[in-house]
Amino acid sequence: MTASIPDSPRDPDHAAPPAATGRPVSAPPPEALIASAIGPTNPPPGTVSTRRRADFTSAVYGSVVAGTVIVTAGPARPVTLAIMIVVGGIVFWLAHVYALTVANVHGGWEFGAIRKGMRKEWPVAFAAIPPAIGALSAAVFPDISYGDGAWIALVIAIVEQQLWGYWAVRRSGMTGLAVVRTITLNVVIGIVVVVLKIAVGH
Repeated sequence: MTASIPDSPRDPDHAAPPAATGRPVSAPPPEALIASAIGPTNPPPGTVSTRRRADFTSAVYGSVVAGTVIVTAGPARPVTLAIMIVVGGIVFWLAHVYALTVANVHGGWEFGAIRKGMRKEWPVAFAAIPPAIGALSAAVFPDISYGDGAWIALVIAIVEQQLWGYWAVRRSGMTGLAVVRTITLNVVIGIVVVVLKIAVGH
């Protein structure tokens, strides 16, 4: 008589291996392996992405500021006009950061929060650089008068305003009529600046 061996109790935590079917097991595609390695590309709902993105709306504001400085500068020498444009951009950049600090947008009066606001709103000052370079064209090229140099600077300010506005609309994710209204308003602001320049007459 052969002694029977009692069945060992089945461990519920260990599942039985799958039965061999004779067919090769298909490997996941490379795209799935890459996606699982780098994780999700978008932050989960309810979380804020830590990646910094350029704030084109501040650049739009800075372009308008540069245009108004050119309109109100009067018959200034090219270097003087360029300095006025740059200084105006810096002053309005600091004023913008101050207003946002008072409104507690970037975290209050802590030094780190103020530095964050200055870093985020720097396009206000940066937008003054291209028009300032345009104003210097009258100092570099003798055939360009001071008035023509001011117009060149104003045209550059308005063109960059439209470009910054376009990229701001693209970043915002707006579609349809919202895009048309925003771009139209941006163009109207540029036209108003030109009309003011013509009305002032210098």
